[in-house]
Amino acid sequence: MQHAAAELAAYLEAMSGAQVPVVVEDVFAGTTRIDVGPTTVARAAQSEEARGHPESVTIRSTDDGVVICGGSDRGTLFGVYRLLEQVLGCRWLAPGHEYVPSRETVSVPAISHESVPAFDLRTFSCRDPEHMVWGLKVGLNGFYTAEAANENGGCYYSTDDMPFTHTWHKIIPHAKYAEEHPEWFPLLDGKRVPSRLHNAQLCVTADGLAEEFAKNVVAAFDADPACRIASISPNDGYGWCECDACEALDERLCGKRTTQQGLAKARRFRGDRVFWFANEVARRVAKKHPDKLLLMLAYVNYAEPPDTVRPLPNVVPWLCHYAPADYSRPISDPSSEPNRQFNELLTAWAEICPHLLFYAYVSKSMWWELPRPVLRPFAADVKHLHALGLSRYYAQSSLSHWALDGPLYYVLAKLLWEPALEPQDVAQDWIDHMFGPAAPDMAAFYRAVDDAVRKTGQSYSDNPRRDVPGLYHRPDLDRAREALDRAATATGDATISERIQEAADTFLYGYHMIQCFEAVDLLREGKGRDAVREAKAFGQKALRYRKVRKAQDFVEALPSYANLGGVMTRGFGPPEERGGRRCWNSDETGPGDDKSGWAAFYVDVPDPSRPVTLEMDVWGESRLASIVVHNGAGKWNGVRPRSRLSGEPTWETLVFAIPPELMAGDKAFQEIGFGGGDSQVWVAAIRAAPAAE
Repeated sequence: MQHAAAELAAYLEAMSGAQVPVVVEDVFAGTTRIDVGPTTVARAAQSEEARGHPESVTIRSTDDGVVICGGSDRGTLFGVYRLLEQVLGCRWLAPGHEYVPSRETVSVPAISHESVPAFDLRTFSCRDPEHMVWGLKVGLNGFYTAEAANENGGCYYSTDDMPFTHTWHKIIPHAKYAEEHPEWFPLLDGKRVPSRLHNAQLCVTADGLAEEFAKNVVAAFDADPACRIASISPNDGYGWCECDACEALDERLCGKRTTQQGLAKARRFRGDRVFWFANEVARRVAKKHPDKLLLMLAYVNYAEPPDTVRPLPNVVPWLCHYAPADYSRPISDPSSEPNRQFNELLTAWAEICPHLLFYAYVSKSMWWELPRPVLRPFAADVKHLHALGLSRYYAQSSLSHWALDGPLYYVLAKLLWEPALEPQDVAQDWIDHMFGPAAPDMAAFYRAVDDAVRKTGQSYSDNPRRDVPGLYHRPDLDRAREALDRAATATGDATISERIQEAADTFLYGYHMIQCFEAVDLLREGKGRDAVREAKAFGQKALRYRKVRKAQDFVEALPSYANLGGVMTRGFGPPEERGGRRCWNSDETGPGDDKSGWAAFYVDVPDPSRPVTLEMDVWGESRLASIVVHNGAGKWNGVRPRSRLSGEPTWETLVFAIPPELMAGDKAFQEIGFGGGDSQVWVAAIRAAPAAE
């Protein structure tokens, strides 16, 4: 309560210079009062309904001032921020960016406001202190930290022992339990392997596992009674136990059926198994902590609702909008086949479990910080979730990229409190306050980026290398760039200029990486040398604006013409000299370091319907038994040389005969690879020609 009053006083002083004393109710002696929290006056102004909801907000005028009161300390804090924003004009635009108007006199007009948020759980991945502060001001209530709970009125947070998302390997660590209970860990290919973050789960049917798992969860809640929520979700990926008991459990619960819900191939369905185990744990935890919530991801091959198991009330399914997903359209748009499928899944979950938590990929980490206009579809998704009766929303976003995502964070925060708001009006309000006199040009910028995807009508999901080519309408990207140029000259305010520059640098990185991907796509189509040269040039230009790690790795790995007689290559190390010849090692990590090395090259084959003779000048001590030829459809075909290397320190020529049926028949450039492991292969030249008749 004192924190809420102190925040109000601080902003009133920032607006007007006036210092407003903060005192307890019993010693107030002034004439105009602002009651913050459940004072006698404030309680009288609250409705019975508002008193019963911890996040209710009541703001009402009285004869001698105004009251701001919530159903709890957290509600009161939200009430202070809503008064400052909706009545006095403050804006919290993004972490580190706010708008506070200057006023000679601060006055509050007659007001009678009472509200509760539409969504009970409203959270981003915001555990950075600055991000948590911003989240509170726009009405988010998790996932914060225990240290911040006193100031934020007890918002949701996780403990260090049970972080959010994938936790089986944390709650039952292999190092602690393997010696005494090896049977608790998954049987894979006939061996018990350690549970780990990726692709190794637990043996959920093992005797004593559920008891120990629940005991550790209870202990974490005992150690931190204020913590109200924890994840008990499987590790990332697959690696499901194959023991007879676990297989029999699947058979009994769902008949060992498969699922291909957004997956590249059909996999065994594990939804009944994971929620059966969640219930086993939840029953035990509820004996000591009946009010705690246990999150269980619904993800990959356990995304569909279980066939027979129904989650207990303290088990919160955490449904990931991961796959199938089309982020260029709302989930409810039936014209998108991926979204039609996901909407069926979402609707089925909502019918059996309306207390589920929705997992939205708001800042998709694998999208490489490219322009990803998702404000319209994500806003529509919030409204759709609300219409389905759902009220818990998690955004996978660290709130670190406002310059990329524009008003998206702000709009989502507002809609989670009040879904009926018009998203474009909220976005325009953000643009006006973020960019001041440059707002018209910045509005044109965001509109053009959005139009660039809407005009092509192309879907995109989680793979920019696959999805970017053809996704953006180039004239609209150019319009966006022109709008940024205009915005840069529309203001003399240093803060606004810095914001525009940050948005411009982020966009220009994306603008040129899009060109890079489009050029690489031409290479895949067999367009050849100019395409790869352009791809490298565009990628290098993009990286001058932003150093995005995935983009750096991608650009560095692009084929190069710098060596091996003009053949395009990738994955080779720096030039070396052996036997008087300049050469390149397929293992770019270096000889003898036990790290994997893989190299590839592209050869120009004018007529892929004819056999090709490939010659490689290879140092005789190299470890090369075969090459593999890509058929253009995901398959690599092995080809051995006519004669093997001698193993002697001398240059030799390996000759490979490649029949047309092994090649990509529609490509002028054929991709050929070799290596793997610590494979030291030194190559001085590569030549390819049609085989002699």
